[in-house]
Amino acid sequence: MKMLSVAVDERLAKSIDSAIASSGLYSSRSEFLKDAIRKNLSKLVEQDEDLKAIRESVARLRKKAVYRPMTQAERDALAEDFMKSRRAKGT
Repeated sequence: MKMLSVAVDERLAKSIDSAIASSGLYSSRSEFLKDAIRKNLSKLVEQDEDLKAIRESVARLRKKAVYRPMTQAERDALAEDFMKSRRAKGT
């Protein structure tokens, strides 16, 4: 097992000690911190897997997407909508 040293401010250390004492779930700060690290790593792995799935979905959508230039009428309508929103905001 690899040993790590962690420095925390006194208020955080007291909060950890209080949580350990009131919960009874941990026998020491070390056990509390190891569990916190495991939980955080687990969340990071989940997020990474979610991001990977999102990237894969985007890649699939890109393959399906077809570029179609806007028509002049569509550009005009978009410009008009933009100007209306600017006028409504007073800018």
